Amino acid sequence: MRAPRLIAWLAAALLAAPAPAAGDTALVFVCNQDAATVSIIDTASDEVVGTIPVAFAPASIAADRSGKALYVTHPERGEISVIDASKRQVVRSLNVGGMPFGIAVSHDDTLFVSDWNTNTVTAVEPQTGARLRQVEVGRSPAGIVTSPRGALIFVANRESDSITILNATTLAIVATLPVGRAPFALTVSPDATRIYVANVQSANISVISTETLRPVATVHVGPMPYGVATSNDGARLLVANQSSGSVTLLDSRELRVLASHKVGRFPEGIVVEPRGAKAYVANWFSGDVSVLDMQSGNELKRIRTGSGSRALVVIAGSPGKTSAPPAQSAERRR
Repeated sequence: MRAPRLIAWLAAALLAAPAPAAGDTALVFVCNQDAATVSIIDTASDEVVGTIPVAFAPASIAADRSGKALYVTHPERGEISVIDASKRQVVRSLNVGGMPFGIAVSHDDTLFVSDWNTNTVTAVEPQTGARLRQVEVGRSPAGIVTSPRGALIFVANRESDSITILNATTLAIVATLPVGRAPFALTVSPDATRIYVANVQSANISVISTETLRPVATVHVGPMPYGVATSNDGARLLVANQSSGSVTLLDSRELRVLASHKVGRFPEGIVVEPRGAKAYVANWFSGDVSVLDMQSGNELKRIRTGSGSRALVVIAGSPGKTSAPPAQSAERRR
């Protein structure tokens, strides 16, 4: 596909992104890798209201569009745990083999799973775990997200210093784009015009235009950025810097650093609750979650979750009643 046609196709696939629901209640589900649990945080009280035991070493977590089902990857076991969000328990395990790491869920509930060892992304049937389609991407694919409308898949190839864009229906490669060194986490802006990629070894964020498939800017942040998220209106960008134990808050329009604040040790995953007032950051080495004010970036509270807190997902409203896709993030394998 030639560049002008490719860019036009991408624009059509990315337009008309839905806005996130903004109900009064939301739950944050936190993967605790060492504890082999998923903690549940009520965003109204910012307290842990439940704990779900899962299999060994959970790495990443994602939710379906309805908020009824959660999917947790276990790279060391070649499995995905399926959690019923309302029952708060694991209801089945999908044996997908390999080393499933990052995970995202499409609008039709198909699972997209990055495999750290085989350098592939696989489309997986969520009931049986059957492989529907598979494609080779770059080396050590980690973070994986869908576009707001669900037409595209974006995956960070950590050892190839690139991201791959896939057609969600066919898994055909739409484009492969160079970024910084050792990209891990990535996210798409709410208006679907930009991709933000956290590059661990170059300590910066690559900002890529989805309209031109060219870099807009490279923004220096803290050392070892491992998590990235946008505010619900797209005006703010949050980056978790592992080595400094901090989160950088940026103005995403001017790509200017507004503040940097200390959180727990080795922060990774970040999500923003549906009202947009607070962000939640999983602190891997301190086994807790920092609650941040979205305007100032200040830490409001730190919530003890479980050993090895790394990845999070937020569900708006009561489980099973979510009207917009929940935020997603994926975390690193050590």
